[in-house]
This record gives sequence, structure tokens and C-alpha cells, in this order.
Amino acid sequence: MAKRTRISLFSISIVFLLAFSSQLSVGQVIQTPSEKTGFQEYTSYEDMMVYLEDLQATTTEMLLSDFGTTIEGRKQPYAVFSRPLITQPWEAMTSGKPIVVLAANIHGGERTVRESLLLIAREFVTPGTQMHALLDDLIIVMVPTINPDGLVRASRGNSQGVDVNRDWIKLEQPALYNYVRNILLTWNPHLFLDGHNGGSQPYNICYQGPANAAGDQRLTDLCDQEIFPYISEEMEANGYMAWYYSRGDSTQWRTAPTQNRISINYGGIINSIAVLFESPRQERDTGALSGLVATRALVQYVADNAEKVMMTVDRARRETIEKGQNPGGDIVVQMETGPKPYKVSYYIVPRRERGGSGGGGGGAEVQQPQEPVFITGADLIMEPIPTKTRPWPYAYILEARAYKAIEMLKRQKVMIEVLQEDTEIPVEAYVPVEYVRGSVYDHPASVTSITVEEETVQETRMFPKGTYIIRTGQAMGRVITHILEPETPDNVITWNTMDAILPRLGAGGGGRRGFTGAPPDTTAMQRAGAGQRQGQEEQQQQFGCAGSTPAPGTRDFQLSIQAMKSWPIVLFNAIHEGRCDLRAIGIVDRF
Repeated sequence: MAKRTRISLFSISIVFLLAFSSQLSVGQVIQTPSEKTGFQEYTSYEDMMVYLEDLQATTTEMLLSDFGTTIEGRKQPYAVFSRPLITQPWEAMTSGKPIVVLAANIHGGERTVRESLLLIAREFVTPGTQMHALLDDLIIVMVPTINPDGLVRASRGNSQGVDVNRDWIKLEQPALYNYVRNILLTWNPHLFLDGHNGGSQPYNICYQGPANAAGDQRLTDLCDQEIFPYISEEMEANGYMAWYYSRGDSTQWRTAPTQNRISINYGGIINSIAVLFESPRQERDTGALSGLVATRALVQYVADNAEKVMMTVDRARRETIEKGQNPGGDIVVQMETGPKPYKVSYYIVPRRERGGSGGGGGGAEVQQPQEPVFITGADLIMEPIPTKTRPWPYAYILEARAYKAIEMLKRQKVMIEVLQEDTEIPVEAYVPVEYVRGSVYDHPASVTSITVEEETVQETRMFPKGTYIIRTGQAMGRVITHILEPETPDNVITWNTMDAILPRLGAGGGGRRGFTGAPPDTTAMQRAGAGQRQGQEEQQQQFGCAGSTPAPGTRDFQLSIQAMKSWPIVLFNAIHEGRCDLRAIGIVDRF
């Protein structure tokens, strides 16, 4: 009996020691590798992985895994912090809590906000901290480095030298493809953070939300009217400063680019609140710690306003689907940025040049910062202004030869369907005048613009079995319309997925413009399944890609040899008295 008692007491002692050890390990400060150097060095990829594993060993409220592999074979880690622990996206979606993704380091050499994320990760697993307490109220998914191959090089691009932050529409680079598909389009966050180095002194953090007019503007409004003022207040309370990205002068403050190929603007068209943090040039410890304060404030705002954040995002997602199911409203295909309808005040840091040849340069050698100057009554150049719109379509058509465009859509998790029999559909056609090629990022012969006539042409055409149908009444409806409208700056034509179907460029003069050469070969057109009608239509070549008018319908791009200067792009049009008969379709490999 005594022996049994001793064994029992010994077992209890082991349990007590294990519990004490666990509490002790949690209570200990596990420093980031950068902290250990006094922030003189950034945390390496290898040390980051060890640090994350050390944090996970102290808690049952952190999942550590990876969401993909880079070109050079490096794992892309992510961590989930929640109470109780969430391990699957569907668990997060049914939890009734806001989902927040905190990510950084898409530009490998921009590492400051990444250090901030490693610091806040420790707070998420440390009892007694405010961030740990918030795990009852929200779900955090953290991606400290999107671009590990760039991180190890401290380079802006990846191992191929490509700027991954211009690939959000194409998704051709593996690191971003993995992040978008396996994090953003799988966990479907209500809000995500994208951390960079940039912006202007004297600010410690520069922020911005979605800037493109094609997104739901209520997402941007929530950033500008509530989230960013709250962050600025918290920063000021901690001795730091925050303001919009990116720079200004005595009359105006200019903000971020508006293309949807960039992170925050892409976030807007997938109906998430996308927040940019840019850390300007400053001492490394100041940058990491001020980024920590800003990230805490962002997380705190979401926790304090969970219902409003979820309602705003859920409404944008629901209405996007409804816009495609019952087409109405417009697609913004071209836009510009103008001043907000109010004036703002901010600081700028003028720079003065220090003379000297500087090794033969002959001009100024160094720009020395001066004391900050407070500017009042200035313009904030941040208002998205649509300059051209097209009616929102019910669906688009792509011919069977447009498989590269289909692959681009599938990378975005768009549902693709295909006609199972020949189907007659009323369509409406744009009549383009010309297209222009130029070098854009990693595409040396991108189609930089297409000019179309304003008047459209309506007709009814027979589409053959095997034709692809892309309906816009799905969660990715804004992405679909942006990719398949020919006048946007990021469509299937822009990124060369339709090159095999485009007419040949003119041979004379070495120009870069289209529609000046010989007409398409009519035999090839007929082999492709076009020439369904007599007369003029016997000369047409089905081009692929369709859209619509305000009533339910579809669009299709098409080449023509009528009037040598142009080729009609046919838009999938609606039947005015009801929906197109698209019953004879089947789902293609969706993802």
C-alpha cells in the first residue's frame, strides 16, 4: 500500500513538474534572433524557423505548418493562433469570429514589418498579454515571409529576380501562387496585412487600404474612417507617428499605385479589407517596435469591432455574387486618382543637397534631411475616380483554344464550365481599333492596351461544344470581370494568354501596334469552329473570351477581317426576356 502511495505521489510530482515547466517556459521571454543582436541584424530564414518552433513548444494555442514550397525548395511557413485552437479553414469560417491574416516580406529585402510579426507572435502565445487575451475573439493566421528565396538574398525580387508583388492577377510565381491559393483563397480572411519597407519620414509606419475603384468602396472607407485613425492614435500614444503611404510636398500627398496586380488592390477585388504597412527608413529597433505597436492596434481594432468588420466584408462578398446572378451595375475598366473632397495636414521632411563631386558624379553627393515641416490645407490624392465602365456580365465565353487563359482563371480558384453541345447564344460585340505591345515587368511583349469603339454590335451566334463558360455570379466575380474585360490593365490579353489567337502584328515599320498586317486566314478560322453564319460571318475567327450587358447574358471575343483596321471582340450578351439557356454545361476541373 505504501509503495502504491509512493508511486502515486511520484506520478503527481511528475505532473506538477511538467505543469510548472510548461508555465515556466511560457513565462520565459523567448527573444527573436534579431532582438538577441539588439536589432543590429535581421532574423535569418533558418533562425526564424527555429524561433517559430520554440514558440509552438510553449503553447497549445498555436498551429505551425507550411503552405507551399518556393522555386528553390524552401518551405513557406504559417502559424495559426486561436483559442480554442483552429486547425482547418472550415473551422475558422464556422467559428463566428473574424479571420485576420498578418503577412510580410513579399519583397525579400524588406524585413522590418517581418520582425514586428515575429515579436507579436510571441505575445499571442504569452499568457497575460493583451494579444493573448484577444485569441478568444478572433483567429490569426500569420505568414512572416511570403518570399523566402528573396529573404535569403535580401533582394526585392525572388530567385528569378521577379517582383512578386506585381503578380497577384497572373499568379505565375510559385511563392505568391501558394500564398494566394492556400492562404487568402482558402482561409478567406476578413482582413489581411501586407508588410513592406517604404513610405516617408518622419513617420514610423505608412498605411493604405484598397485603392482601385473596381473594389467595394466600403472596404476602403472602413480603413480611412476608422481603422487608420485608430492606428494613428495608438501610435501617437506610444511615441510614434503614422500616416498614409507614400509621399508629399507643400501642396499634396500622393498615395499608392492603383493597379489590381498589387497586393492591397487585389485584396479589394477579392472582397477583403487589405491593409498596407510600409516602414520608412529609421533605426532598426525603432522600425520593428513601431511596427509592433501598429500591428497590435490593427488586431485590437478588429477584435473590438468584430461584428462591423465581418458584416462589411460579408456584404461585399454577397453582393458580388448577386451582381453576377442578376446582372446590374457596372465594371470599372479604367480609372484615375484625384483629391479627396477635404483637406489634410501632415509632416514632410525636406532634403537639402550637400555639394561635392562624389567620385566624379559632378552633382550633389548626399541628401541631408532637415527638420520636419508641418503642412496644412493640402490635397490627399487618394480618391478613386472611374473614367470608363462596362455593364456587369452574367457570364463570359472562352473558346477551346484559349486554354492558357483558362489556366490563369483556374489559378484564381474560378469555377469554369464547358458547353456539352452546340448552343446558340445572343452576343454583343466590341469593335477594337488596335492593340499595343510593350514590356511590363516579367512580360517583355505584354499587350499594354486595346482601343475599342464605343458602339457595340449585337448578334446571335452558335457556340460549339467544348466552349468554356465563366459565370460571374461567384465569390471571385470582381476578379473574373477584371481579368476578362479587354480594357482593364490586367486581363487575359495583357498577360499573353491569348497570343495564339491574336492577329499577327504588322510587318512594316517595326512597329508595336496590331491590326496593320494581313488579315487572318479564313481556312484556319473555319477549322477553329467559326464561320457559323453566311456572308460577313463566314470570314470571322472565333477569338475566345466573353462578357455581357446589364441583362443576363454572355460575352465572347472574336476576330474579323471586315474593315482591315479592326476585329470585333464579341461580348456574351443577355437574352432580354430572361436568362440564356445554358443548361447543357458541365463543370471543368474547378481549381
